[in-house]
Amino acid sequence: MAEFVPPRLDKLETQPEVQKLLLGHLKNQKTQTFLWTGPEGSGKRTHAFALVRFLFCQEGPNCAGCATCKQVLNRSHLDFFWVHREHFWSKDEKDRKKGEVITDVIRHLQEKLNRAPLSAPLKVAVIENAEKMNENAQDAFLKTLEEPPEKTLIILLAEKTSRFKPTVLSRCQRIRFPALSPTAVATALIRGQGWEKVKAQRAAQEAEGNLALALKFGDPVWVEFHDKVCADMDRALQGGDEEWLNLVVEYDRWEPDFLGDEELTANQRKAKVLTEVFQTYLGLWSRRLAGTAEVPTKLRSLPADVVMACLQKYQDMVATTYLSPKMLLDHLFLELRDGFQKGILPNRPFSEMAVQIQ
Repeated sequence: MAEFVPPRLDKLETQPEVQKLLLGHLKNQKTQTFLWTGPEGSGKRTHAFALVRFLFCQEGPNCAGCATCKQVLNRSHLDFFWVHREHFWSKDEKDRKKGEVITDVIRHLQEKLNRAPLSAPLKVAVIENAEKMNENAQDAFLKTLEEPPEKTLIILLAEKTSRFKPTVLSRCQRIRFPALSPTAVATALIRGQGWEKVKAQRAAQEAEGNLALALKFGDPVWVEFHDKVCADMDRALQGGDEEWLNLVVEYDRWEPDFLGDEELTANQRKAKVLTEVFQTYLGLWSRRLAGTAEVPTKLRSLPADVVMACLQKYQDMVATTYLSPKMLLDHLFLELRDGFQKGILPNRPFSEMAVQIQ
């Protein structure tokens, strides 16, 4: 799947206010710990790579990709630590399958940061999805966040701050990344990826300012998945019980190609598929709310924002409950089907719907 290759920070154009703020902080050299927050696809990861290129690269603003920059982009530079399940993670197989950042990972990172830089002017650590640090990991990181070792820079990336302990928040300089405009996303795809204008504009509109999602439209496998989900869900919601049940059985067994060989348990793989299904269908209804996508006649009895709220509720439940994807899809159908028939969501208790399914 295509990945946006960022230029150095001084040449990046997608978030001009953020860029100005970061360059100011780097010039003053007073801040060593940052928390960058903003919606998915707003450019946090892009700016992290661009910032490290800016700090490490010796070739100047017009560097097209020297050996140092390539090491940064493939996360192999010895002074750059990208903390993610696929990079800089515990070697224990059980730990690798966990979705949270654990204490052992943080302690290993601290050991690396306490050593002097090998070739770069400083060491940089980026923790992606930092809100997934469990409480013990956050506690273990407090002293480092408050008194970072000399010549280090620590950047936490997260969508929201709600899962962080106040003691962590108080030790970080926060920078908010607003959602990108479709124009900014299209421009980034054209200039950064060499996409044709029509293709870039379509992807930007479909992704509604989410650069990470827009990049997926460069992958035919993802486009096929996206189009299938939108068509399947629309058709099933306009059909009867049997059509929906057939769809639920199919999706419960589905192994889309985008899953690849990622090290996930069977339940994690199913949850990931369902999360992507909900995100894709949410995107379609978001465009319908904005008036850029048509609503089928049989699905017009509920306002688009009400449908989106229902979908979002079930997407959140994927991560917060132990219910199977099959059960979640069954309950979603019952709630939306009744809603479209009556023109109002019934908001019935979960237990009542469970009885009806059985």
